[in-house]
Amino acid sequence: MLHVLPHPGGGGETYVRALSGIEGYLAERITLAQVPWRLRGHALLHVHGEVAAGLCLPLLRLRPSVVTLHGLHLLRRLAGLPQSLAAANLRLILRAASRVICVSHAEQADLVRTLGAGLAQRAVVIVNGVDAAAPVSAAERTEARKRLSISNGAVVGVFVGALDDVKQPLVATQAAQRAGVTLLLVGAGPLRQELQGAGGDIRMLGRLDDVRPALAAADLFVLPSKREGLSFALLEAMSAGLVPVVSDGPGNPEAVGDAGVVVAAGDVAGFTQAFMRLRDEPAFRSELAARARARALRDFSADRMLRETRELYASVLAERG
Repeated sequence: MLHVLPHPGGGGETYVRALSGIEGYLAERITLAQVPWRLRGHALLHVHGEVAAGLCLPLLRLRPSVVTLHGLHLLRRLAGLPQSLAAANLRLILRAASRVICVSHAEQADLVRTLGAGLAQRAVVIVNGVDAAAPVSAAERTEARKRLSISNGAVVGVFVGALDDVKQPLVATQAAQRAGVTLLLVGAGPLRQELQGAGGDIRMLGRLDDVRPALAAADLFVLPSKREGLSFALLEAMSAGLVPVVSDGPGNPEAVGDAGVVVAAGDVAGFTQAFMRLRDEPAFRSELAARARARALRDFSADRMLRETRELYASVLAERG
């Protein structure tokens, strides 16, 4: 089978790496720039994102195909005529592809609102999943904090993602400064220089190949993004036992449920209040941490995601011969 990604990196690549664990399928991964030169006799085509799928429409019709939407970022960030064009692109995708996957129920709900229930029913929901992480031990936390020169008594948040306007790391840093919480920023992006000048105990860790030490040093996972598909970074942090403090951007509340704190997107005061409560109430913090880990293990396992995707592949191949 062939996976087509719009670009290297990001959540799409994390997703494709996870799908490589599906038994019985030999997968190749390419980006859009390689499509004209790398198409061969693949039995199944799996395209990722609205933009890539729109550019691959003829291929979706010609062979057994699956599209994963990964958060409807094109549709959700536009308005007016551009949004109408994005909706038209989605109609074509749903009609051309053998199956369309929504990674969250919020994503499917947006399809229904935009395209109507009849066409949206061609999409199925297979929520993202992650391998279970070992809970962070007291010794691991102590060692991780020692390396960062953070005291054991400090309350620490961690942000993992692109340092850009969609992820809104400035909201996280401003709230952490006001609440007196240490914040670790893992990632790179256009806001890096502005964030480096922020006051308070803000640690810029850059891109990390392994984020486990940063998670081990933290109590809270902070995701103030405007929108998500269903964040792998968030699910991994919940699995490790961090308390999620997230915005109400699409995808986040569905992941967190009652196992964390949800704040209106862009609400610095709301994030500040959440940080202060979690700083001052260790019992509440411990309760949410346990809920978060249990929820990740129960509802967002990689095994379930792979099983449901494999069943979908088999259905597509059977229907298309």
